[in-house]
Amino acid sequence: MTLRRKFILALIGMVVFMSIVFAGIALTSTQALIGHAETYVQQSFGDHLNQLLSVYYEGHSSWEGVQSHVSQVLSPPDPKVARPPRDFQRFLVFDQNNKVIVDPTNQYLGKQLDNLPSSDKIEKQWQAIVVNGKTVGHYWQLIHSPVVDSRLAKTIGTSIIQGMIIGLIITSLIALLLGLLLTRHFTKPLNKLMEAVRRVGNGDLSSRVEVVGNGDIALLARDFNKMTEQLNRNEEVRRNMVADIAHELRTPLAVILGKLESIQEGVLPSTPENILPIQDETLRLIRLVRDLQQLSLAEAGKLPMSLRKVNLRAIVEKITEQFEIEFEERGLNIEIKGEKVPEIIGDADRLTQVFVNLIGNALLHTPSGGTLQVLLDEVENPQENVMANEDAARGLRGVFRRKDDKAEEAGSKEKTSVDESGTGRWVQVTVKDSGEGIPEEELDHIFDRFYRVDKSRERENGGTGLGLAIAKEFIQAHGGTIQVKSKLGEGSSFRISLPLKPKNTSDVNP
Repeated sequence: MTLRRKFILALIGMVVFMSIVFAGIALTSTQALIGHAETYVQQSFGDHLNQLLSVYYEGHSSWEGVQSHVSQVLSPPDPKVARPPRDFQRFLVFDQNNKVIVDPTNQYLGKQLDNLPSSDKIEKQWQAIVVNGKTVGHYWQLIHSPVVDSRLAKTIGTSIIQGMIIGLIITSLIALLLGLLLTRHFTKPLNKLMEAVRRVGNGDLSSRVEVVGNGDIALLARDFNKMTEQLNRNEEVRRNMVADIAHELRTPLAVILGKLESIQEGVLPSTPENILPIQDETLRLIRLVRDLQQLSLAEAGKLPMSLRKVNLRAIVEKITEQFEIEFEERGLNIEIKGEKVPEIIGDADRLTQVFVNLIGNALLHTPSGGTLQVLLDEVENPQENVMANEDAARGLRGVFRRKDDKAEEAGSKEKTSVDESGTGRWVQVTVKDSGEGIPEEELDHIFDRFYRVDKSRERENGGTGLGLAIAKEFIQAHGGTIQVKSKLGEGSSFRISLPLKPKNTSDVNP
C-alpha cells in the first residue's frame, strides 16, 4: 500500500472516529439538557399550583369547590383547543385530614392517604400548603422517570444520530477530496526522492533531488544529495586510486622488464650500472607496497605500534639535521621554538615518519630564501580537537601492540589508546613554511590517497601521493588530530595535536 493511500485512509478513519465521538457527546449533552429543562418546568408548575391553592383557601377559608376551580384553571381557554397530556400535571391535593380533595384523574378523589398505594412515599414527598402561617393542606406532584425513557428524549436522540450520519457521509467525502489533493501535494517531492533512490540503486550516482523549502522532506532531500555526492566522490576516489596504483606499478615494472629483457638478449651487459636501475625500481615498488600496507593497517585499526616516551623536539631536531644540506643548498632558514615541551607517549618511528613527510614537503615547496618554522607548545584541550571530534573518535585506536609480539598481532583484542573524553594536557606541533601555498579548493583533498596538488609533477620527483594520507592516519592512531591552513602565495601551516598520555598504557615499553 502506498503512502498516499495510507494517508487518505488514516484521514477518513480519523473523521469517522471524531464524528462518532462528537455524536456521543452531543447525544449525552442533549439528554442532560432535556432533563434539566423538564425538571425546571415541573418545579415551576408545582410552585404555580401551590400559590394557586393558597390563594383559593385564603379567599374561601375552606377547600370546598377546589376540584372544579383547579380543573377550570388548568383547562385551555378555548375548548376546541386540546391541551396535550403532560405527565408532570399528575398531582394530588390533601386537606388537613389527609383526604384527597383535588385529583385531575378523579381516580383517588375523596380517599384517605392510608388508602392510597405508596402512601409512605407520597407522605415523604408532599409539600405543605401554608396560609397565614398555618398548614391547611398538602400538595404532592409525581416525580418523573429519567428523561432517557421519555418519548421526547428518544425522538431527539434519533434526530441527532440521523444528522450525525448525514454529516459523517458529507464530511468523509470532503475529507476524501481534501486527502487526495493534500497527499498529492505532500507526496510529490517524496515520489521524486524515491525515483532518485531507485536511480542510485541502479548505479546512477549523479542523481540529485531539487530541495524546496525547509520541511522534513526538504531536509531528507538535502541529506540525500549530500549522500550521493559523497558516494560519487568515494567512487571517483576508488577509480582514481585503482588507476594510480596501476600506474605506479606499471612504470617500475616496465623498466624492470625492459632492462631484464635487454640483459637476457645480450643488448646490455649485466654490469652494476645496468642492474642499478632495476634495483631502484624494485625499491620503489617495495616502498609503494609498504606505504599501502601501512595505510590499510592504520585505517583498519590494526597498525602495530611500539609505545614509549617520546621527545618531539628531539625528533624534529634530528630530522632537520638530516635535511641540513638541502636547507643550505636552497638557502632556507629553519627555526625551532619550544624548549620545555613535555614528553608524550607514542611510537617514535611513526611520528618521525610524519614529521619527515611534513618537513620534506615544506622543503620542496618553499623557494630559496624562505623560512620554515616548527613551533612546539603545551596546551589544555585545544579547541580544534573539540571541533574535529569525529575525526579524533575514529582515531582512538586501541590497537597499539609491540612490534616483536607476533602472537598478539594475530588475534589480540582492540584497546583504547587515548583519552576519549578529549580532556587533559596536549602538545601542539606546528610546521609552518613561507612557500607557494595550497589553493583553497584543494585543502579538503590533500589528505586523500594519491592526491597531488600539482598534477603535472613527475611521480619520480613528487612521490606516491600517500605521505599526507599516512601522516593523518598515524596521528589519529595516537588519538590526535592534524589540520592544515594555507593561502596561495603565502605558505602553509600544518598543526598537529597529540595527547601527552594514552588512556591505556599497558603496552608502553620502558
